[in-house]
Amino acid sequence: MNPEYVVMIINLVIWSGIFVYLWKTDRAVKKLEQEIKHLHSNEKSDS
Repeated sequence: MNPEYVVMIINLVIWSGIFVYLWKTDRAVKKLEQEIKHLHSNEKSDS
């Protein structure tokens, strides 16, 4: 196998991993933001 292809495949795997990590992190942050909004709305209705 050509060394340039090996480098490109490794690069692709690394960037794919970064993308998946950021995507999952973004989903988790959005979920937490919604929970915080929900808690704030419950707090305001209790007052």
